[in-house]
Amino acid sequence: MMTDIEVFKKFMGWMQMDVSKEKQLEDGNTVMVFSDPKKNTELFTKSGYDEFYAGIVFDKDGNMIKGYIDSHVAYTSANCDLMDKM
Repeated sequence: MMTDIEVFKKFMGWMQMDVSKEKQLEDGNTVMVFSDPKKNTELFTKSGYDEFYAGIVFDKDGNMIKGYIDSHVAYTSANCDLMDKM
């Protein structure tokens, strides 16, 4: 079974998001911020925004405490356009 931290990292990896900051807090929790290197793959495309990022806090056992995924000026992506045609 995967921990929340493993699941979130895998999910963000599918979206081509990279860990840009990671910090271990004194209480044992871990804070991670993911940023968009503006890459697209055949698996996952994204476009039409000027910034896409996420952040999450995990406890010492890898369980999610809280998090967010945010984008600005979202519009569309190549895979979205393809699925609209389907």
